[in-house]
Amino acid sequence: MSKKNQLSPKKLFFWGTPKLAIPTLKKLHQLPDVKIVGIGVPPDKKVGRKQISTPCPIKILAQELKLPIFEINNKKDLIEIFETQKIDLGIVVAFGMIFPASVLSIPKFGVVNVHFSLLPKYRGASPVQTSILNGDMISGITFQRMVAGLDEGSILYQKDAETGGKSTSEVFAEFADMSADMMPVFLPRYFDEKIKPIPQEEFKATYCGKFTKADGEIFPDRQNATEIYRKYLAFDIFPGIYLATSKGNVKLTQISLFSQDGYPIRCADHTSIFVVRAQVPGKQEMDIEDILRGNPRLFA
Repeated sequence: MSKKNQLSPKKLFFWGTPKLAIPTLKKLHQLPDVKIVGIGVPPDKKVGRKQISTPCPIKILAQELKLPIFEINNKKDLIEIFETQKIDLGIVVAFGMIFPASVLSIPKFGVVNVHFSLLPKYRGASPVQTSILNGDMISGITFQRMVAGLDEGSILYQKDAETGGKSTSEVFAEFADMSADMMPVFLPRYFDEKIKPIPQEEFKATYCGKFTKADGEIFPDRQNATEIYRKYLAFDIFPGIYLATSKGNVKLTQISLFSQDGYPIRCADHTSIFVVRAQVPGKQEMDIEDILRGNPRLFA
């Protein structure tokens, strides 16, 4: 970075919600060339049976770092931040709100979104899960200049990574650290205008949406073992996978593709998955041997 920029730290506003955004915020807080002037977070959510009001992970970290916190209930709150705060650059990591086009050009350096795919592939809410479901061996992270359209902004910085055979939780943890490590490389060059934005090729764009609990059902009669195992990896955080049985929807909490590991369930294309641990409705998760001892025809 030039001496001029070193003498004048850029005012940065950060928006984020989940645990995977924590490494990036920590890294940004350590950088001498930026000053974090605010943290945008959603309102606290009521969690559990007792409905205890609970802040998101980014709010908890912001409190620990003694950074200004702005709760955002709606787009009006979001717009007010841009109108009242002096911001040179916005950074967004998994915030879950589409920013109005009217505010994106207010900061000198715009708003940069960190997206967990190699755009234009997998625009939308579930790029990691969808990549795993499709059996991709390579994925990555894209820093894109936000525009009004969903993940349609110009590509500023990309880095790929091997993701084949990994679960969503594993990829999230890896990409969380990767995106943090990319920031000190990206920001000085971006502030010095040494990065040329690359428009996305629209004809290559693909999209992915949110998943529901119903998406976790498996169908061994028409899905082969590989397809079911990919679903198991993709849905390890949410919604998990389950099989409809006479005892209700049985959650398959640990499965394998190897015969020595568990109880076999025949799948399409003459393949099998092997259940290691499961959970019958109303019961705790258990080893499959213990479950079948009391329910010998559970999967019959």
